[in-house]
Amino acid sequence: MATDCTTSLLILQDRDMNLQRIERDLAHLPVEKASTQKKMADLEAEITEGKQLVKELEVRGKMIETEMGDVEQQLLKYKNQQLLVKKNDEYQALTHEIELTQAKISDLEEKEIELLYELDEVRKNQGEDEAVCCKRIEVEKRFLGRLDEKEANLKSEIDTARQALAEVEASIGKPMLSVYRRVSRGLKFPIIVAQKDAKCQGCHMRVSSSVEVEVMKGNEITTCDNCGRILYFDA
Repeated sequence: MATDCTTSLLILQDRDMNLQRIERDLAHLPVEKASTQKKMADLEAEITEGKQLVKELEVRGKMIETEMGDVEQQLLKYKNQQLLVKKNDEYQALTHEIELTQAKISDLEEKEIELLYELDEVRKNQGEDEAVCCKRIEVEKRFLGRLDEKEANLKSEIDTARQALAEVEASIGKPMLSVYRRVSRGLKFPIIVAQKDAKCQGCHMRVSSSVEVEVMKGNEITTCDNCGRILYFDA
């Protein structure tokens, strides 16, 4: 059973833990926000990358189109020249050039068709991927909004929590508060635990006989001789 002294310490511990929780959550919020913002940036980059790929294919298509126009002009030039030549060897040479140019045009047409199919497929995939990314970005935006709300709430809570802690500290004697602070610096919460069946419920080790007796008396603050936590008796 906890004495009045221990009850005050338990209240102090509860308020101390609450304040530390708020401070811990506030300290972690920038990490959560940065992680969320990075996810959004990565999704935006994915959209940009998809659009860039479409743009690159469109540029390649224009280059093929321009090259084909130049080659067709060259073909027309060869054909006009062929009409003017009178020597057979010149005529044959131009015929050879015409054949090579026509083959080049055919090759460019094939490349253009392949590129158009690829461009259609990429545009389709890019559109679908962008839609998915946009939905995911909206989800992250909403989560970021909730983090902002959480931050505002925690900031409003922290002053109340500090005041509540200060009020309990003011009501506890300095020697008792000094012991509590000393113990709390070296251990993780909870630092005030029950002694039950001669065992500390913090480290679950058996305490010495002298500690067991002192805790049962409840006349003064007694700590576990194994882990150093403050003990109170629990029948």
